Amino acid sequence: MEGNRLPVKRLVLYKHGVGYVERSGKVENEKELRLSFKKDVMNDLLKSLCVFSSGEGKVSDISYETPEDISKMIEEKAIRVPEREAMVGLFRQLKGYPVEITTNTEKIKGKVMGTQEPQKSGNQLSIELSKNEEKVSVVVKDDMDNILNIDIDKIVSYKILDPEASEDLKFFLDAVTSERKKNVKSVTVFMDGKRAELTISYIMQMPSWRVSYRLAHEENETYLQGWGIIDNVLDEDLKDVSVSLVAGKPISFIYDLYTPPIVYRPTIKEESRGVSAPIELEGQREKLSEDKFGLAAEMADEVCAEQEAPVPPPCSVAESYSMEDTRTRAAPALRRAPQATAQAMRESTSVQTKTVEMGEFFKYDIEHPVTIKRSQSAMVPIISTKITCEKEHVYNKQKMPRNPVVTMRLKNDTGMVLERGPILVLDKSTYVGEAILPYTVPNGENHIAYSVDMGVIVTEEVRTEHTFKQVYIRDNYLMREEYETIITEYTIENKNKDEIKLVIEHPKNISYELIDTPKPTEETESFYRWKSPLKAKTQTKFVVKMGRTISYSEYIRNMSISTLEWYYNSKHIKKGEFDFIKGIVELRMKIDDLRKKLTELENEKNSIYNEQGRIRNNLSSLSTSGKEEALRNRYISQLEAQENRLAKIEEEKKEINNTINEIEKQISDKLRASMNKGFWERIAN
Repeated sequence: MEGNRLPVKRLVLYKHGVGYVERSGKVENEKELRLSFKKDVMNDLLKSLCVFSSGEGKVSDISYETPEDISKMIEEKAIRVPEREAMVGLFRQLKGYPVEITTNTEKIKGKVMGTQEPQKSGNQLSIELSKNEEKVSVVVKDDMDNILNIDIDKIVSYKILDPEASEDLKFFLDAVTSERKKNVKSVTVFMDGKRAELTISYIMQMPSWRVSYRLAHEENETYLQGWGIIDNVLDEDLKDVSVSLVAGKPISFIYDLYTPPIVYRPTIKEESRGVSAPIELEGQREKLSEDKFGLAAEMADEVCAEQEAPVPPPCSVAESYSMEDTRTRAAPALRRAPQATAQAMRESTSVQTKTVEMGEFFKYDIEHPVTIKRSQSAMVPIISTKITCEKEHVYNKQKMPRNPVVTMRLKNDTGMVLERGPILVLDKSTYVGEAILPYTVPNGENHIAYSVDMGVIVTEEVRTEHTFKQVYIRDNYLMREEYETIITEYTIENKNKDEIKLVIEHPKNISYELIDTPKPTEETESFYRWKSPLKAKTQTKFVVKMGRTISYSEYIRNMSISTLEWYYNSKHIKKGEFDFIKGIVELRMKIDDLRKKLTELENEKNSIYNEQGRIRNNLSSLSTSGKEEALRNRYISQLEAQENRLAKIEEEKKEINNTINEIEKQISDKLRASMNKGFWERIAN
């Protein structure tokens, strides 16, 4: 029994490229049910295949084609049938095997010894001889040990009596069939032949279902219509199938169960014993009237759809629905009619979708049966309902400088999860733009930006101000604080003839706080939002201020006198504090002078060393007599004077280092004392 007699009855599609397929039907007097799958589906199949049987019949086991190289497997078998001269070629393969041959006149049992065939040679004599031997015969030794030459043309049929050879021939024929369908693998369900209701389910890789929306906005109501798009990639037609579309992404993966794992073991050779060798080891401009930009929090509740009117549930019609219905009914929703588009959309499409919450997932069950031809796709209506909507202009410089985008602020009061997808916007029965509807949970809100309003111009002027806060001393550091304010002034010009509702989005900064600015109408993760109406032909301004405290620190001992005097003259520190810090700074300046003296002495010492080297080189070339003796004695006197100076330098350096250490101790004592509780308060008074 082929699998197409067990048709697909249920199909569940997910957003992450997986589909759940369920087949069911009645079987009777069947012992085998064969299903065909593409090779790249086998891993998912082996991971998820479920078989359920109700009734008398039971499933015994399931087999499937292995992924081995069929060509190689055929080569390994004893019986192979050549492409041409099949009968003669098979008899060549059957040499030594018992057969039963039926001719026109008799039945013969025996073992095949070989074939007698005409010689094919270029020799003229051989050609003449072969004219008398053009017929092919099979040579058989019968059960009586008679050698028989049977004309192959007289053979009506023959049977291989050896079970293993017969099985090889059967495998060869099945393998050749499979070789022609290299990408298709068979899965066989074996049953006991009794009557049963059989259900087979599995998951497989399938295209993700998609959704596209139509939003019809009128003065008094807004209507949302959603179409699910699905594809039939199965090798069969889908007829009257129950379809479900799941919003959410369950975890899924491919696990290689189809490829037989081969564990490679080490090859160990027979050990030959010998003498052991040494062991070595390795170690991311028109004049406009003035108007005020005021907060309009009270307008947040004004929406296009009346809140008091209850939202009707999705339409439901009991008739069946096919793809022909989809094609003929979808057109009125997009065609401008004398009646309002929202009303036309509501009345033109029959939606038979039941929504089901499944914890982290949300499912659309298409209640009417769906029919899709092989290698075709379908659009099925999944949403058709009234929705709460408000038209707003949103300005965000990061998204669109100078002009706000026109948006529909949707509140998902449909009771359903709205999957991400493109949305076409119709305003007063006219196409006005397109957008992307983000993934929206029930009662969630999103702005759908579908066009740019060139009649509204927004300019920004940003400036920064710094204000002194305080100076204090902490842990030997003089700390200065000032307050930085970033002021952003928005100038908005509405050149349109209609009033608009404007939303200004201002970026947040975790380091800053809002100051002297009206409380935002709302906040997002990254932006503050202020909303207000803006009359036609008007200009207004709106200012946002954000501030932060900035701290600067200076280590007391490293300060300069001029910096210290600036703090004192600016009255940031008191006289007692000034005198104390000045004393430390003056001590440090003494150290700086002493270290400068050390550097000078070190330079002098190095200069002497260089001069001594020159003198010693000259001395080595002078003799001890005559005129050179006098020069030699003069060089020796210079060296003696230089040595005395070097000794004096070392004494001076030692004395300076001792002085530096004493001053460093004074500074350390002063700084340590300043760490005592209440020290700065005492000296300030």
